[in-house]
Amino acid sequence: MRLFSGQRAWVAQRFTAVMLLAAVLAGVAWLLLGEPLDYARWRALVTTPVGAVLTVLVFAMLAVHGWVGARDIVLDYVQPRGLRLALLGAILLILAATLIRVVLVLATHGAT
Repeated sequence: MRLFSGQRAWVAQRFTAVMLLAAVLAGVAWLLLGEPLDYARWRALVTTPVGAVLTVLVFAMLAVHGWVGARDIVLDYVQPRGLRLALLGAILLILAATLIRVVLVLATHGAT
């Protein structure tokens, strides 16, 4: 809990929000200015080393951003310690599992 407390959590959430906004704007520009998107082009982009790293970074920023926001909501509104701990554990598990799933999918499809 102390890792993302107070000002650190605020800075982490603002930083990830700005980075996610930049990623969304870059993606929209790429979609609007590039060739029409089909499965082959999408897969070619995401399975390149640079594309895979950027995809993982976006999902990691999304996970950190979601963790800080959800943690703040749970800490503010859930008073029983046991329930609070269970909810925080479930949120952390879901976010970590999602990030691991993205990494595994990219690793599996990048190798084929």
